[in-house]
Amino acid sequence: MVNNLQLLLAVLSVFGAVLASAQAQATFSDDFTGGKLDTSKWRIATYKSPDSKPGINAGVYVASALDFSQGMLRIEVQQRKGDAGVDSTGGAIISTERFGYGTYEFEMRMSSTSPTSEGPGKAVRGAVSSGFIYYNKSESEIDLEFLGNENAMWVSSWQNSNPALDPTSRDKSSIKLPNRDLSTGFRHYKLVWTAEAVDVYVDGIRVCHQTEHVPHAPAAIILQHRGTNSDKWGGVATVGVDRYFYVRRVSFTPLETH
Repeated sequence: MVNNLQLLLAVLSVFGAVLASAQAQATFSDDFTGGKLDTSKWRIATYKSPDSKPGINAGVYVASALDFSQGMLRIEVQQRKGDAGVDSTGGAIISTERFGYGTYEFEMRMSSTSPTSEGPGKAVRGAVSSGFIYYNKSESEIDLEFLGNENAMWVSSWQNSNPALDPTSRDKSSIKLPNRDLSTGFRHYKLVWTAEAVDVYVDGIRVCHQTEHVPHAPAAIILQHRGTNSDKWGGVATVGVDRYFYVRRVSFTPLETH
């Protein structure tokens, strides 16, 4: 009887561990058709955006930049002349869960001047739109980051081995994609993350294979659109011209283990 009880407890313990592992690597998806943000899946960022500098660019993420009236997620960037420099408002949402190795898929139209998802519009300087995963000062980070001033996307893999310090360029691998039509319509992006590599596909074509600085810690999914004002990342502000970033769907499927 004792042996049978011990065996049962051992089986339940193993089952519990397997179930916990499965829950930690559950599938995830959102198509943003509910008319509002699903707060069981996402939280809204309300803080200074990257590239914000006193007297140059007062950049901030605000909830009012998010819109769901077109049956998808739209994030707007506005730039206005401020008392000191430029006031840039944008938006970002962050998944409430963290995810690890597996396949991440995004249907996105990158930053453009089109206020409607299918309307004509073009990329202009002063904005960065992206779908990416991130955790703890780039201990884990993989970016699909579109720069308005370059009308191009950079794919970057980060692994900051000492997250007590800010990451540097030595902690990442980056490649610039040649496709210049990412702001004119929706594209399907697939990011496959394993322990050995990061592979990125655009509309089914592999455009990136990175094997250096591959991160390992589970990370949150982030969708963001922010304003910039510099001669570097994103470019000098385009004051008075609003820009829009659209996301029709995002999903995660865990890596199959055998």
